[in-house]
Amino acid sequence: MGKAEKKDAALTVAELAHELRQPLTGIRTSAELLLESHGDDPAVRVRAAAIVQQVQRIQLLVERARQKGVPPRGARGDVNQAIDAAWSLLERDASNQGAALERDLAPDVAAVRLDQLALEQILGNLLRNALDATAGKRGRIRVSTAPLAGAVEVIVEDDGPGVPEDLRARLFSPFTTGRATGTGLGLHISRSLAEEAGGALDLLENAPGARFRLRLPAVP
Repeated sequence: MGKAEKKDAALTVAELAHELRQPLTGIRTSAELLLESHGDDPAVRVRAAAIVQQVQRIQLLVERARQKGVPPRGARGDVNQAIDAAWSLLERDASNQGAALERDLAPDVAAVRLDQLALEQILGNLLRNALDATAGKRGRIRVSTAPLAGAVEVIVEDDGPGVPEDLRARLFSPFTTGRATGTGLGLHISRSLAEEAGGALDLLENAPGARFRLRLPAVP
């Protein structure tokens, strides 16, 4: 990418960040007003709080993109919490298609050298792909965490059709997707975030279904 292209890309992100600020502020304000006026209703309280939380998430994602994806210094994240947070956004879709998540989370995994937002982003992409892979069937998605020497490992697998052979070599390249509605960016972004933190994201051999391994350095 030449200097002119980089400048144009940076300008586009800056413009997007500027234009999103007002509608996001409006959404957040409306949710906060809803909390104030109907805070005694548990259902409203939970949903309004979720809206506020996701607006904050979008604002952080846009800011990270504006800063060229540099991870915060001294970042640390909890993989088990990130799995729960990422799945909570998918539970309704999973329920509608009859999919289930099986968790095998080690209770003693260390914090990893990646901030919570990026961690949730990676796991959200992996879990969303697994959910899409099991669409049309009462599929099972399995996620496990385990401590390693100086690292933490996360495995996400599903019992879908698996990754086609012709996509495997370029699976983590931008705009590579096997779905008509896919953008082909989720896995590329996820691997980039993992590598920026000194970790790795790989597709493992598995049959049937797809099996991904995320490894991240533990915080000493």
